[in-house]
Amino acid sequence: MTSPLQFGPFRALADDSNAQGPGWGPSVADPDHQSAGLECYTAVIDVGSGSARAVVMQVNRGGGIEIVAQQRVNLNLMSHVDENGMLDESGVTSAVDALEDFAMVARGFGVQTINAVGTAALRESDNASSIIDAAVKRFGIPLRIIHGEDEATFCFLGAIHGLPVTNGLLADIGGGSTELVGFHDRTQASSVSLPLGSLRIADQFNLTDLPTTEAVHAAYEFVHATLASAGVPRLGVGEVLVGSGGSVRLLSRLDRSREPYPIIKIHGYMVHADALAAQARQLATTSSAERASMNGMNPERSHSIVGGVIVAHALAQYTNADGILVSGQGLREGLARRPEFLQHRGTVEVPLLESVRSASLEDLVGRFVPRFSQRGRRRAAVASAIGAAVWQGDNVEIRRALECAAFVLDIGNAIDFYNRLNRTASIIVRTDLPGFTHRESACMAAILIAAERRKLPPRFRKSRLLRSIDLETIRQAAVALTLAEELDNRLPIGMNSSAVRFQRQRGILTVTTPAWSDAAGLGLREKWKVAFGEGINIVRCES
Repeated sequence: MTSPLQFGPFRALADDSNAQGPGWGPSVADPDHQSAGLECYTAVIDVGSGSARAVVMQVNRGGGIEIVAQQRVNLNLMSHVDENGMLDESGVTSAVDALEDFAMVARGFGVQTINAVGTAALRESDNASSIIDAAVKRFGIPLRIIHGEDEATFCFLGAIHGLPVTNGLLADIGGGSTELVGFHDRTQASSVSLPLGSLRIADQFNLTDLPTTEAVHAAYEFVHATLASAGVPRLGVGEVLVGSGGSVRLLSRLDRSREPYPIIKIHGYMVHADALAAQARQLATTSSAERASMNGMNPERSHSIVGGVIVAHALAQYTNADGILVSGQGLREGLARRPEFLQHRGTVEVPLLESVRSASLEDLVGRFVPRFSQRGRRRAAVASAIGAAVWQGDNVEIRRALECAAFVLDIGNAIDFYNRLNRTASIIVRTDLPGFTHRESACMAAILIAAERRKLPPRFRKSRLLRSIDLETIRQAAVALTLAEELDNRLPIGMNSSAVRFQRQRGILTVTTPAWSDAAGLGLREKWKVAFGEGINIVRCES
């Protein structure tokens, strides 16, 4: 007989007769966990060089972020700092007004503690104390101006946590500065803050509206020279360039709109180096007004995006990167996860990928149907055993996606039971799923969709995320998912997944299970034959 393959977040306890299901940490259905996390909100305020933003969020047990409110004010503070290093009256007033509004929003959600930081523009202005005093005395907000090294650390904690990367370089491109963080084994190794913000470069080289060719070349040369002077290393084998910040997110949205793409979220999207080069050429030869009307463009960034794309592309050139892996998170999420770092320095690292992946799936299911968590684990273990039996050592990516799809399947029950698989797939492609690549999310969603209808939509079939050879395997995984659900639905509560056994011999998969009937799984044998080209025999036996 074939035993379940032990890989991925689900590890079936096939030999433990006393186990209550696959071993995968404490259940999110734990009432203590649910009550402890209920409406436990954190507010983070980031007064940046380009904009100020307040985010009210909840940090889940696994480190996932749920945003419940957000306010953003376009300040362009870098443009309000004069030659003497002083913020003008307009800049001070607009920052104070923004803080007043942010305090109201935070208090409206019952937030008691607000973590607020100021970055490059406030670091470089000699009268930032007027904003700090107003924040504390008028609104009760302890605004801190953080050093570039601390900003880099929080960017690392926010950006790398949910990305499937181990070694590389993080570039957080802000309005006034770019924070570069080298990391190894998901631990921060080094950092530097450089004057390479999108707004700063756009203003410094007159790139805001139809810049000259000479100005663009000068900006590129300045970025390369600054990186070289700071001793920024080239990427080695297996290392990845990760990008975060508003400019990077905007560039990813513009790039994603060029072709069919199934994943709605930008966290984990890859902008290739040749695409960055094309964007730099297009944006630098387009007026600010024309840029503002582009599909996907944020009009408030149309004046600074040329500076942002030049920094991003020059970084990819200098480090010899294939492109930039986009993080949709950064300083604010890092500050929410580790606010104590402001007082207590220590080793800066993010959790291992496997624990992030497991926790993110548990958090996601817990947001919708926590009562189904245990059942989802058992179903995932059954799906894992099916995958091991039919594919043996092949198709590891699809098998892992099948496991995860089996675990999260019940999410759709909370929305529309009769279309639950499509509803679950819709959540998967839209939510930030920490630890998973876009390809993994696409495979997971495609399996769910294929299990509910025969043909995948064009955004999946024509996407660069899925190869033509994947489509047939996904159709097979969809039938395997249906089999896993049919088997699991009939197992008594508390019975372990190891009660179901699989053996594949001479073109027939034999399933032995203690709970089955002649009326169960109607049409399943025909679907299996079409998908796998072989028969299936489901035998009821005493457990």
